Amino acid sequence: MMEERKESQRKEESAVQPETRKPALASGEKVFAVVLLLTGLAAFGLTLELWSRMSEPKIASAAALPLFVSGLWVIMALLTVIENFKLDTPLTGMSGMKEKLLAGLRYALPSDVVVMLGAILAYCVLLLVGISFYVATPLFLYGSMCYLTRKNYLKNILWTGVVMAFIVLVFRVLFSVIFP
Repeated sequence: MMEERKESQRKEESAVQPETRKPALASGEKVFAVVLLLTGLAAFGLTLELWSRMSEPKIASAAALPLFVSGLWVIMALLTVIENFKLDTPLTGMSGMKEKLLAGLRYALPSDVVVMLGAILAYCVLLLVGISFYVATPLFLYGSMCYLTRKNYLKNILWTGVVMAFIVLVFRVLFSVIFP
């Protein structure tokens, strides 16, 4: 009986404690809330400009609903920012902004993402310097598939061919898109 009470008391105490969050996740929520607020402020500014351009702005005018919605957006986003900045995150314990930024970037951009961003950049550079689409795209596709799967190198050649055939059939033949 006594042990059951202690167990239920432990469960209640753990339920009261705030949930722990991953470092970048909680920080990402804070950043997202700020971006949402800034976007809402931009939308509110645009709707205010629309409202001011009307000869006789009224509550039934075309700018009334966008003004109301963007104003509500700003208020809700501001409340979200205030609530999110009250929360503690694992990044809160870190001393410098540089340390927090690096921890967040390491979480948001794991090595596979960085490698694929580099591959996309290299693909774009190949196209910009004049390498044919029919050469650069299979290289990019095959390289990406081999890196991400890290196996089935011969099967990746087949899949690259299938994807290229589909792209050429649909976009070049069916829709007459001119490739770079």
